[in-house]
Amino acid sequence: MGTTRAPFVAGLFAAGLLLAGCGGDPAPSAAGEMAAPPAQAAPEEAAGSADQAAAAARCTDAVLTATVNEPTGEGQQRTVLAWRNTSDQPCTMTGFGGVDLRGPDDPTFGPSYSLPRSAEEPTAITLQPGGTGITTITTLSGGDWTPTEVVVTAPDETTSQTLPWRGGPVQRQDGATRPGSFIGPVEQGSI
Repeated sequence: MGTTRAPFVAGLFAAGLLLAGCGGDPAPSAAGEMAAPPAQAAPEEAAGSADQAAAAARCTDAVLTATVNEPTGEGQQRTVLAWRNTSDQPCTMTGFGGVDLRGPDDPTFGPSYSLPRSAEEPTAITLQPGGTGITTITTLSGGDWTPTEVVVTAPDETTSQTLPWRGGPVQRQDGATRPGSFIGPVEQGSI
């Protein structure tokens, strides 16, 4: 068995060396110059956003004002929460904020419903002075519990802003493994 295995291993080793030779520098052209590798241009918008995000300070409660619109859609409704930069400097936001719906005391769950985060991957955004970023609040309509206010906290902040809830009843799903109500990460956009 050892004699049949040796040629196989030697063949594998030779194939590996051959393939390793394929990954080296480009071969010289007929004129003796090296061929340039293909250029991969990054989108200018993405590069500018990444550069801006690296240079700008993080958006804090002191420079953010929140507003919400009325929910849209049937069944699963979407409400847009906008974060406006009120400063005269750009700032960055990344991640998920906090969103709690508050209303009458539910006999099972209480007066507050903390919405879980979606599975979306957050990306850094830059808010120019006066610019906005948004968080999408998705709620499952129906049920007999109607929030009266929405308490929002910006990503990486601890101070909340309380706004009136402009929608109708929301189905409570506290503790559900796959709830129909959740929040998305902050992203570029406006109401």
